[in-house]
Amino acid sequence: MLAPIKHLLPSKRIILASGSPRRQELVKSLGLNAELCPSTFEENLNAADFKDFSQFIVATALGKADEVYERLKSDDNQENLLVIAADTMVTMGPEIYGKPKDSNEAFKMLTSLAGKCNRVFTGVVLKHSKGVRSFTETADIYFGHLTNEQIQAYVDSGEPLDKAGGYGVQGAGGALISRIDGDYYCVMGLPLHRLCCELNKLFLEDIA
Repeated sequence: MLAPIKHLLPSKRIILASGSPRRQELVKSLGLNAELCPSTFEENLNAADFKDFSQFIVATALGKADEVYERLKSDDNQENLLVIAADTMVTMGPEIYGKPKDSNEAFKMLTSLAGKCNRVFTGVVLKHSKGVRSFTETADIYFGHLTNEQIQAYVDSGEPLDKAGGYGVQGAGGALISRIDGDYYCVMGLPLHRLCCELNKLFLEDIA
């Protein structure tokens, strides 16, 4: 059973190693206040150097967490500092779909995803003086069969340009999706249930 998270972390300074207001709102929904502190970690890891996408996405999140933690630990009592880092990516088969560079690339991405299933990975790292915990969640996203006109209308909305894979499940992009198998919040960028479970383990259980 999950402990009430807001009572578990009453004195912690919670930092999201991110500039995402959406992730901040998700943490806030748990009753927690979190500061946004974008990481300067250079996301230049090569996915081919890792066994699978899960290891790759966690390594990227760990790089973000480490950079922010080391930068802030001298400003605060380390026992009070909790850094949460997350990274989300869209894949289909062996291919990774990043954020489209422009409208033309967004249109091509969405055209290739239409009528098919893509997989979203979100890797999360929690870093605190008690230890580090990491995990990955996945979700399979099934796109409906879309016409070029439907795709172009979505591209013209501007929403795809700052989204991995060229779509956002919580916005107008939700209309493109026929089914999600897995954690909806994984697709939004922060799996809440698993996050709460790992926070419980970090602060209520001994770390080996």
